[in-house]
Amino acid sequence: VGMVQFGLVCLVNYMTGGVTVAFGSRMFTGCSITGCELTTFVKECIPFIIALLVALLIVTYVPILTMFIPNLLY
Repeated sequence: VGMVQFGLVCLVNYMTGGVTVAFGSRMFTGCSITGCELTTFVKECIPFIIALLVALLIVTYVPILTMFIPNLLY
């Protein structure tokens, strides 16, 4: 696993953890700024969490797609 690939996996994991209920620092900050209820935010956020999980699977298990542009540069 290359350093770029590892960095992409860590970044997508961090983005997913920031909006999920278990950690959710960005979730709590966004709800407090906008004044919306937490349950409403979670219900509206589910499609985006699913998209982030699919992106994480692609980044993790199909490295040729994520490394295409860096391989062109080097």
